[in-house]
Amino acid sequence: MLYIVATPIGNLEDITLRALRILKEAGVILCEDTRVTAKLLARYEIEKKKLIAYHHHSDERRIKEIVELVKNNNVALVTDAGTPGISDPGNILISKIQDTATPIPGACALIAALSVSGLPTDKFIFKGFVPHKKGRETFFKEVAAAEETVVFYESCHRIEKTLTALKGSEKKLVVCRELTKKFETIYRGSAEEVLGEIKTEFREGTPKGEFVVVIN
Repeated sequence: MLYIVATPIGNLEDITLRALRILKEAGVILCEDTRVTAKLLARYEIEKKKLIAYHHHSDERRIKEIVELVKNNNVALVTDAGTPGISDPGNILISKIQDTATPIPGACALIAALSVSGLPTDKFIFKGFVPHKKGRETFFKEVAAAEETVVFYESCHRIEKTLTALKGSEKKLVVCRELTKKFETIYRGSAEEVLGEIKTEFREGTPKGEFVVVIN
């Protein structure tokens, strides 16, 4: 079996009992970064299994090796944080061995952000990460035109640029930074208001952390 195991997005207590059992029982664990996964295993005193790197740089040869591995082993797929396959190359691997893939649900940043947004969640659009260059203008046009709540991820290096691009809209934003971590912060208001708060908080240097943006 290939177990798709959700891991904490920050706070290491946010992992299910079932996920811990699967990680203990799996013969092999596929990791985005073996060092990060090793820390999680150590936290829960799980024996260090055979850790194999699988990430967005993994080539077709590595995928074929993993497909063969799953035929004779119980394999757990994890990312550094959150649910594999969500804005993550796990879906490429899963598409090759769909019949044996089993979800072990848990933490997911976009769902966590939606749950505290207070915005309509009966319908929403998830757009992953904002494009760096190509497609960026189209991305924001689609966000502006959307009738449903929109959710996307942004890095600390580009959050101010993204909020600047959203200025002028009357839509309400909820911007979540460092969800579940020590410095978790949730900003609410227009793009201009949230941008002002972030600039005030980080007067010197780049904003820190990972961001989830929710737009009404």
